[in-house]
Amino acid sequence: MRLYKLIIIAIIFLLGSPEFEFQQVHAVEGFFKTESIRQKLFGRMDDRKKSKSLRTVSENILIGIFSRVTDSESVWIRLESRSEFRKWTFKLSKQNLNLPRQEVRVWLKYVSPKLSISHGKEYNNWFRKKAAFEMQKIFYNRQVRINYDFSENLYRLDGMVWTGDTNINVWLVRNGWSFYLLENKPPPEHEDLLAAENEAKQRQVGLWKAELQ
Repeated sequence: MRLYKLIIIAIIFLLGSPEFEFQQVHAVEGFFKTESIRQKLFGRMDDRKKSKSLRTVSENILIGIFSRVTDSESVWIRLESRSEFRKWTFKLSKQNLNLPRQEVRVWLKYVSPKLSISHGKEYNNWFRKKAAFEMQKIFYNRQVRINYDFSENLYRLDGMVWTGDTNINVWLVRNGWSFYLLENKPPPEHEDLLAAENEAKQRQVGLWKAELQ
């Protein structure tokens, strides 16, 4: 009898109590269930990453708000995104940045009212101010898209500025505020700029007024 009790005690000792076994079994089951759920979640995340189309980013496109014009050669663009603006603070010179307003300056490519007019100092000054005023009046506070080049020598942005379907550079030429200043390599807008200059000549506006010829 004593031997039988010793055997029973030994078996319980080796196998553990039924309650302890029950807890162990449930702990193992819980572990596997948690791991199964975790694997499903990771699987769904992977599926989302694979199915989500990657956003293409063009390095020469800048989006902002037409803010102001301080001269006829450039425009100031306000950037709504603080992180986007900070990116330019490390690249642009102080004269091409406005920290309080969160603006960057964009110099207009292929146009220049300043270089297009030569009818005496007083008229030249009036003409440049008038060109800047007209730009400000028409395009103020509009969202713009800029195809730009970054000049590492001048620490500035040179660009073609679009608002909707209107190219502001072409608009200046069409309204006689600037000649089309062709550089070594014609831009994609070459034909548009030529057509705009011919239209300004026919209408005799701005630079093409009869009394200025």
